[in-house]
Amino acid sequence: MNTVSRKEEAPLLSPRERRDEVGSPPACGGTKGGRFVHCVASLLIAAVLIEFCFGCGPKLPQETMTSGHARIGASDAVFDLAWFLSREFQGGNPAAFIDIRRAPARELVDSLLKNRSQEVFLDRTLTPPETLALTRAGFKIYSYPVAYYPVYLAVAEANTVHSIDSTELRGVLLGTVSNWSQLGGTDMPLTLYLPLPGEGAWQSVMNYFGRLDSVAAVICSTSAAMLDSAKGDEGALLVWSKPLGDLPYRALTFRWGGEEVRPTVKTILEEPRYPFHLDITYVTTRNKTDVAAGYLTFAVSNLGQRRLMDALRYRPASVPVRVIQMKQ
Repeated sequence: MNTVSRKEEAPLLSPRERRDEVGSPPACGGTKGGRFVHCVASLLIAAVLIEFCFGCGPKLPQETMTSGHARIGASDAVFDLAWFLSREFQGGNPAAFIDIRRAPARELVDSLLKNRSQEVFLDRTLTPPETLALTRAGFKIYSYPVAYYPVYLAVAEANTVHSIDSTELRGVLLGTVSNWSQLGGTDMPLTLYLPLPGEGAWQSVMNYFGRLDSVAAVICSTSAAMLDSAKGDEGALLVWSKPLGDLPYRALTFRWGGEEVRPTVKTILEEPRYPFHLDITYVTTRNKTDVAAGYLTFAVSNLGQRRLMDALRYRPASVPVRVIQMKQ
């Protein structure tokens, strides 16, 4: 019996069964090439979405000479002047904010040296050792004179002494003159009050007399501390570097070459000359066009200088003397 073999036909499969047999399609495409292209496209889309989301957020405003924030240190004697200039500058530039902080002059110079700050307002110029230290540390120094002001030798209004000369003042500093009767006044103890070493008033007096091994004085950290320490002391002699205003003190004249020279914004730079004054100076270690530079530009501009003269009675450094009508 002949047996005829025949090829068995594969059973018919449903579409679902065929898919299960072949295997599920890969998550990112069917073939390897398609899977790669699909994954790259997904990543690109995600990157675009992230950039879009972050790009739509608020951007930080660009700092300019009339907008932005700056924090500037000022020594005690120049703090009020620096704050006044900041208020005037901000009045014309609402997007600018200048924050003035008070600190001793030596601390401010040290902050420049240690790169903790880049601009300071001092009541004096840098000393040669300070300039040398900053230069050796690799800093470029930009110094701008802003104003000048007398350093007063202030006494109580009731004090009968009205003038002093260099010999008498040296005796007061050294402690050999300790009673007002030695200066032709009433018999009462004389107490000298000085600002911190390194402040402008201290520096002005020491520059005049040269190096003194010691001084007989009450050392005060700020002008407010000086007023507090001298309160009730009728024999006080204050080395004072701010406007006297309504304070219960008046300034002694300085006997010089047979003349009694009053301490005014005129006599500190003109003959007959009063020897003690502040050189108010803005010092920075950078040269940028930011809001701090805008503040400095205003301070030394004609407008800023005239505001110092008119409102505070400081002698401006930048406005030519010929256009200044200084009052005594």
